[in-house]
Amino acid sequence: MSYCVNCGVELDKTASFCPLCQTPVNNPVSPVDRTSPPPFPLNRQEVAPVSKKELALVISTLMAAASASCGIMNLFFFSPQIPWSAYVTGGLALVWVWVILPLFKLKLRAAEYFVLDLAATAAYVAMIAYTVNGWQWYIRLALPVIALFGALFGGFGVVFWNKRSTLTGCMGFIGCVGVFLLLLELLLDLWVTKQYSPGWSIVTAAVCVSLILPLSVIRLRPALREEARRRFHL
Repeated sequence: MSYCVNCGVELDKTASFCPLCQTPVNNPVSPVDRTSPPPFPLNRQEVAPVSKKELALVISTLMAAASASCGIMNLFFFSPQIPWSAYVTGGLALVWVWVILPLFKLKLRAAEYFVLDLAATAAYVAMIAYTVNGWQWYIRLALPVIALFGALFGGFGVVFWNKRSTLTGCMGFIGCVGVFLLLLELLLDLWVTKQYSPGWSIVTAAVCVSLILPLSVIRLRPALREEARRRFHL
């Protein structure tokens, strides 16, 4: 067995240089064994990444099996008058559209995925409304809320996607959140009391404004903007 003359580490019989300090090995008594495989790989290699499509297919199969299992249990072992398996199946379908569908890398744009997500959400809430006979609140409350969310944040994505700075995008997103909460309380008040009396949404809108104002100052001052970009990697 050889030892490195520089750092003293024990060397394998196949080592032609020290793996620790890269010192060449020159031992006339024990020459380098060039026929045996080395104890460690000499070339750097990386594990091939898992195909996202195959991963999506496996997860889709697991979700379908879980949905079928819940449906069978609901039908034969629990009261079929309580369709709890429909909520599980609908929730899994909603998660599949939100998370798993993009893994298949379909030739769809981000806006089209967003529309599909909204449609899946509306369909899931419609399923709940059907099971509880709540079409009135679905049409007068749930659909307007979903449409409001899609209009605000869909418009935000169209305006700020890859066209504005990060600070401007943050201000736009915070502004969309404030407007959404104001209109959400409006819809809730009109549904519950038939009269708009703003309360908690004013507080959240004030918080959003208090966040937007300092970001606006940073955005307008070049020195502050560069400092923020440097410190927060914006």
